[in-house]
Amino acid sequence: MVRLRSDSNRLSFSPPLSPPLFPQVVSGASSPGDILAYAAVFDGHGGNACAEWLSTNFQKYLDKAWTAGNAPEAAVTKAFRAADKRILEPKSGFLGLVGERGIGGSKCGATAAVVVLFKSQEGTTSILTANAGDARVLLIRGNKALQLTEDHVPDDEDERIRIESKNPNPNMPLVRYIGGTWRVGGLLALSRAFGDAYLKGTGQFEGVPAGSDGYSSGFGVVAEPYTQLNTLTDEDTYILVSSDGIFANEERGGGGGLPNEEVAVMVGKMSKAGKSCEEMARAIVSAAVDAGTTDDVTVALLKLQ
Repeated sequence: MVRLRSDSNRLSFSPPLSPPLFPQVVSGASSPGDILAYAAVFDGHGGNACAEWLSTNFQKYLDKAWTAGNAPEAAVTKAFRAADKRILEPKSGFLGLVGERGIGGSKCGATAAVVVLFKSQEGTTSILTANAGDARVLLIRGNKALQLTEDHVPDDEDERIRIESKNPNPNMPLVRYIGGTWRVGGLLALSRAFGDAYLKGTGQFEGVPAGSDGYSSGFGVVAEPYTQLNTLTDEDTYILVSSDGIFANEERGGGGGLPNEEVAVMVGKMSKAGKSCEEMARAIVSAAVDAGTTDDVTVALLKLQ
């Protein structure tokens, strides 16, 4: 793992990862349904408090929701919802009456990409991925990169339709083109994220007087994750978990970056050359910077076999 980052990005791993993972996972040492490995990247905005809290606490919510591998997608979704609810809680006492909601304040938030490896009932190794926002997970299978996450941005038509379907004021679109990019409420260039209390309901002392913005039910920003469940194969060699800074993102002000396919080619070449995960991650970060990214970059590379 490696990062060129601001203090807003955080990595989270359990157990400590000492590659390769895959032979260890399929050895039969664990019971079906047990979580074998967990990795996550939390990419903060509006401060580092939300990402920092998630890196420390999210796994607790996942462990609580996990029930021996039954309905794993439902479990990780439950964990996302519960963690976001906690993040958005008003402060206790007097500060809860007059202060901002949200850990780190009303404008603090974080995207997330989460990977969970667990042993299935059939004895194979399953990979569960979940994300909210534009952090990504890539599975390197052969010489190809399979994106196991979905970018949640307001310029995605499905996301725009989802948000506008809840708009109580059709005369004022929730998704607007401001500052060269599409933004929710004209403010946030993401459609899903943890935190961001000021876009999740008004009248909660986030600096937006109740009703003054023409809305009454928030802006459609949610922490509901996109999830995917797959079975690892003998062709799967690496998992890459990263913030959006590694990828080209000119339309939202992130500058240049790497396409998924180029990442897969780089990983394949460096793996054949005997490079370590640390060396490979550093090379990927450097390549993204050379390609013109203007965003911070966090990369975690997990070797499966």
